[in-house]
Order: sequence, then C-alpha cells, then structure tokens
Amino acid sequence: MYTLKTYKNGLRLIHNHDTTNQSVSVNFMTLVGGKDEDDTNRGIAHFLEHMFFKGTEKRTCKEINAEFDKLGIFVNAYTSKDMTVFYNIGLASQCENMFDILSDCFFHSQFPKEELVLERKVVCSELEMRLDDNKDLMIAKSEELALQGTEYAYPLGGTVESVSKLEREDLINFRNKYYTPDRLVISVSGNVTQEEVEALINKYVLPNCSTEEKTPINYIVDDFGIDIKEKYSFTKRDTDQYYSTISFRGIGMDSEDLTAYRCMIRALGGSMSSRLFRKVREERGLVYTISTFCSDCAKSQNGIIFYCNIDKAEETYKAVREVLEEIRADGFNEDDLSVAKNLRKTSLVLGTIQPAKKALSGGEKLIYNNKLLNIDEELEAIDKITIQDMNNAFTKYFDNKDMTVTVVSKDNKLDPIKILTE
Repeated sequence: MYTLKTYKNGLRLIHNHDTTNQSVSVNFMTLVGGKDEDDTNRGIAHFLEHMFFKGTEKRTCKEINAEFDKLGIFVNAYTSKDMTVFYNIGLASQCENMFDILSDCFFHSQFPKEELVLERKVVCSELEMRLDDNKDLMIAKSEELALQGTEYAYPLGGTVESVSKLEREDLINFRNKYYTPDRLVISVSGNVTQEEVEALINKYVLPNCSTEEKTPINYIVDDFGIDIKEKYSFTKRDTDQYYSTISFRGIGMDSEDLTAYRCMIRALGGSMSSRLFRKVREERGLVYTISTFCSDCAKSQNGIIFYCNIDKAEETYKAVREVLEEIRADGFNEDDLSVAKNLRKTSLVLGTIQPAKKALSGGEKLIYNNKLLNIDEELEAIDKITIQDMNNAFTKYFDNKDMTVTVVSKDNKLDPIKILTE
C-alpha cells in the first residue's frame, strides 16, 4: 500500500510501510536527465550525478564513503534520459542516517575542483568503455536513429569531448535550474512509518528547499510519432559478430495500450517459449540472443534485438520477417496469451517484493502516470487482456512503416530493410 503526500513547494513523498522486512530503501528521484541537455552541456546530468558524492560543506568525499560503509548502508545512483535517482538501502534502524547523509550530498555538494578533475577522468573512461562494447554502441546508435529529431536521440552521458568541457560553474547552474522541489520525488519503502519519514523530511529536506509554492512536475508521455527520415544505420567494427536492433514505434508509459503491449512483447520475444526465441534460436540455431525490448522512458524505443555470427545475419533477418508475417496473418494464440500474462504478472509481483524495488516502482509510477502503484489493479488489468488486445497492440506498434534498423559489424553488404519488408 502506497501513500502520497504533496508539499506546498511541489515536493512529493511516496511511502510504503513494509513490516515484513527489516530493511528500508530511501530514493531521491529528481526529474532531470539526458533529455534536459543541449549542445553546450551534453553529459552534464550524468557527470553531476557522480559529483554529488565528492564532498559537501561538512563531509569530504572520503568521509562520505566511509560513513556509508561504517553504517552498512548501500548507496548508488543512476541517470536516465528522464530522471536522476539517488538511493540508499540499509537496515531500518539506519533510516535517519540515510536521510542525513543523502540530503547533505543532495543539497550541499560543493563540487571541489580537484575532485571534478579526477571524476571527469572516471566518467570519460566509462564513456570510452561503452564505445568499446559493440552491444552498448549498437544501443546508442539505435536510439539515435529510432528517436531522431527528439531530445532522446542523443547518447546518454554525452561524449568524451563534451564532458571534457564541463566546469564547476556549469554543474552549479544545472543543479540550480533542475534540482528543485517540484521535480523531486522522495520514495521510501521498508519497516519505517510514514510519521517517522515525515519527521525526517522536516528535519533534513524541507529546511534546504525553496518554500515557493509550485505544482509538481510530471511527464506527459502520450503515444507519439516520430518523423523517420533515416531508416538504416551501420557502424563498422572489426568483429565477426553481427549486432542488430530492429526498432518500431515507441509507446508512452501512460498509454491505455500499455498492459496489452507488455503482454504482447512477452509473447513475441520475451521468454524461452516466445515466437522469436523458438523460431529463430531453438528451431534454427541462428542466434545466441534474440528478444524484444522497450525502453521505459517518456519517449520509448520499441523493437527486437539480436546478436549472431556475421554469416547467419541474412538468414536471421528472414526468420524474423517470417515470424512477424505469421503474427500479422494469424495473430497470437491461447498459449501465447497464457504464457505472456503469467510471465508479466510474475515480473510485476517480483518488482514489489524488496523495499528497494518497491520504492523505485512506486516513484516511477507516480512520475510517469501521476498516480500511485496499486499491484492488485495492475494484476486485474493483466487478467482482462485478450488475444485481440495483443493482436491490436502488435498491429499498432510493429508496423513496418515505423521501422528502423541499426547494425554494428564489419560487413555492410546486406540491406536489412529490404530483407525484412520484401
């Protein structure tokens, strides 16, 4: 059971009291990410996330790390295109310490210049590592192609060149602009009462926030269309492997089609009994990995991803085409429906067992759908999905007119678009 409290300055608290667990997870989720950057500061959201733990007015970087470890608190953070999330996981008895240290980092980070120089090297190393990984490179290139013309097309984290130009003043200005109460959701799950959490917010958060009255910011993520001008992207790499993403129309995270869509992609390529896995891997042995995917963000990317030996690429595309054509002609069946619904329900329930996942799921539900997570309602919605619902979702979100194909390999002899549509 989740409860929501909205403060006058726009700050929102989501609380889930879990008395079955001795741990607690505290998440500071702020609505700023890669989509909020421009050509002057690509990568700043991710770089800033790193710098929040590099020293405050009363704690050095070394002291922050040591204090978390001494208290047995796991701390981490991540940046997406839509949001930046800082989270703690630890014993419920350490909840106040979590709020103390995390709030200090969030509101009082000083971004020391000497730490900035060192951490820039770390971030640039991470970016170079991603470029060295053909899978990561393919994903970045596929986003650039499938989401072309939108703020979601740029690589998350920027480039080595763009990050190398970022200075302390840039970080401060970006924080001042986007790290505001109306963009902040604090999501807490675990063996701690709402009264206790509210007292900690009054002590550690509100004194550091603006008191100006504001309406909380939410993402408007209705279904969208993208004007696809380029359909194919190839990046040459010296490898005998062939990495490909076949992308279609994305789906908004508040779409009325979302439940049917998520069941549909399970049946298409989300399990070992899915159509793609059986037809392409199990029956023909063409690939090691083939699956469907959807990036859960305000402007999502939707499609199929596979890796195979380069000499099996053409046959793999043909096998994928056969599966898609078969579903377009005959639709899904009762077995597809049953497997997809049960897998989706299991995935949903598993995501609400641990306090860390509960806190994150609750926050994301509020941010993307402007309502609280109700697991019973979501399970009931899955039960109501029919074969026709899945067929309709497939027709809508896997239309060839929306298709783009991204390839990373050493050979550009194939014409994937032609093979997939001929």
